[in-house]
Amino acid sequence: MATEKQINANRENAKKSTGPRTPEGKAIASQNSRRHHNLARSILLATENGKRFCNHVERFHREFRPEGPTERALVDMMAVARWRMLRMANLEAAGVDHEFKQLRDQTACDLDAPTRATLAYRSLVDASRTLDVLGRAEARLQRQFDSAFDRLARLRAEAARQSSPDDLLPPRHNPATNPIPEPLNS
Repeated sequence: MATEKQINANRENAKKSTGPRTPEGKAIASQNSRRHHNLARSILLATENGKRFCNHVERFHREFRPEGPTERALVDMMAVARWRMLRMANLEAAGVDHEFKQLRDQTACDLDAPTRATLAYRSLVDASRTLDVLGRAEARLQRQFDSAFDRLARLRAEAARQSSPDDLLPPRHNPATNPIPEPLNS
């Protein structure tokens, strides 16, 4: 998993980017919306907001500025895993709310809201496997997110190593391909 220092460095680098400048880069960026909508069709439930999902994915793309199909796939994996984790949290809240309402409807006693919420949560834990299943799903999604994040970081670190400072040096002199010119005033 990335350190806080790496995450902050990624964020600082993302702030320096001004987006695509070349016609080719602009053409690729213009397809982001279509790509996000295609992703939404395969991920979203009928009750979920497609525009909100596309904005969610776009925020990840703005933060990480993926280059090439592999980086875009990894950023999409992170965005989807995060979206699905949020879905699990919403499902858990809906389950507790449902139990809370059931408890309120079944009992005429005067329990305060925190006590009823605690009993509703306990009922959901004891009477069904819902929270257990949601917890396992959330843990699996967190591993998917972390794995994609780590792979993206390794991919970028390898690219940075390959473009080492030696690449910035002028090429070594090769008389066969690059003869040294004779001095002008000899």
